[in-house]
Amino acid sequence: MAVVIPVLDEAAHLPGLLADLESQDLPASDYDVIVLDGGSTDGTRALLDAHRPNNGHAFRVIDNPERTVPHARNLAMKHLSDDVELLVELIGHVRIEAEHLSSRRRAWASGVDRHAEALVAMGVRVLGPSTPSSAVEGWVDGALRSRIGRGGGQFASFSETGRTKVPAFATHRRTSVEAVGGWDTDFVTSQDSDLSMRLLDAGGIIERDPTVTVRMHRRTSLVGHWRMAVRYGYWRGRLLRAHPGRADPREFAPLFGAILCGVLALTAPGYVTYPVLAYLAVLLAAGLGSMVQSGRITGLVGVPICLVMLHTGFTLGMLRSLFFGPPRKRDR
Repeated sequence: MAVVIPVLDEAAHLPGLLADLESQDLPASDYDVIVLDGGSTDGTRALLDAHRPNNGHAFRVIDNPERTVPHARNLAMKHLSDDVELLVELIGHVRIEAEHLSSRRRAWASGVDRHAEALVAMGVRVLGPSTPSSAVEGWVDGALRSRIGRGGGQFASFSETGRTKVPAFATHRRTSVEAVGGWDTDFVTSQDSDLSMRLLDAGGIIERDPTVTVRMHRRTSLVGHWRMAVRYGYWRGRLLRAHPGRADPREFAPLFGAILCGVLALTAPGYVTYPVLAYLAVLLAAGLGSMVQSGRITGLVGVPICLVMLHTGFTLGMLRSLFFGPPRKRDR
């Protein structure tokens, strides 16, 4: 298998992932690592150039002049060894356990037993950081783990192996990806969802396995969290125009709520407080749940703030996709 890692200014997190990859319990000859740098200016490239794996697995650093994730993943396809059968998606700000790649291999073999060559991708479960680096990162993590903050894709919570349309950090069958033309570079974000929809349209089967996990660092500032919400909303809107079957009713709930409040304000002002109070009650419950789970009292206020920002930013991003171009500022 080949582990493909697009990076851009990941000097703060990448050393941990590189150490995790060296600690894998698979033989070093069983996996390659390809890192594609999109023009980092924070010392990431120097760190990569100096890296020499102690366990001897193949390691290669490639320039990604187009900078984006889909360009990186397509570029990696051109540099794969002939014996690579599976592609493993990772990014620079995740951490993995020592048995991560062997667990992926086990999950893949189980999927092949069920579906043979029809299996084209196998997703994993994404967890937050084991110890948040700041209060804001803890709030963002609490918001994304909340029942009203997580979606069905990267932030999904699931406990059983089964089919999905949107696997997170998937293992892909190389030949299946090649057959549909790789990643669409028009999608700066949501490129993996677009690929999954095309794989499904081609007759493939996609599953996800909760026993295989990655831990992902969250945004550490409210500004970064807001930009993430707007960016995800924008590209989700673009994705839904190309693949209406990807729609999830939960993603439209904030918009429906805003429309309901607007209609009530115009037609029955006395009733508008009811949906507002219901929303506030749900936010408070999410904050309380996060506070109890994490033991951090600041989550009582911070998690509801991050949820409001997530719902608002995502909705505005989707609306923006109907009329304007993508957000220009990066959120990392």
